[in-house]
Amino acid sequence: MGTLESIKDGSIVLAGAIALVTFVTGTLEYRRRGRQERAETFVQMRRRFQENPLFRRSLDLLSSDDPTVVEVSVQDRRNLVGFLEEVGLMVNSGLLRPEVAKLMFGVYVDLVDKSEHFWEGLNRESKDWTVFHRLRDRLRNLDVECLARDARLKF
Repeated sequence: MGTLESIKDGSIVLAGAIALVTFVTGTLEYRRRGRQERAETFVQMRRRFQENPLFRRSLDLLSSDDPTVVEVSVQDRRNLVGFLEEVGLMVNSGLLRPEVAKLMFGVYVDLVDKSEHFWEGLNRESKDWTVFHRLRDRLRNLDVECLARDARLKF
């Protein structure tokens, strides 16, 4: 019976080891796929942002604080702020790290926020822009120089 008990004990240990390896492998795969999905979502957003001619036109005008930005339709300006709110929602949901949002979209958030001309015809203080304002505040509190050295800049 000693041999049978040894085989049984060995089988239990082997099954436990296999279960542990399977669990660790599954966890690593889950994390990898999560990062991959976040990266894909980010690339799609970034492409949508850069390839939208209306966004590009608005941002060109904002970058030089051109008063003619007011001539961009109210709906197009709303859409730009709405896109930046989508970035904020992704940050709030953990799909995009705040550090990445700061480096990739922070300058645009600042340009929109600081332009008086951009907000003509829009109520800047409206509750509709709560996510935008919270994103602005959150990104302003991040130190850009530390971000450049930060190893957390990943998806």
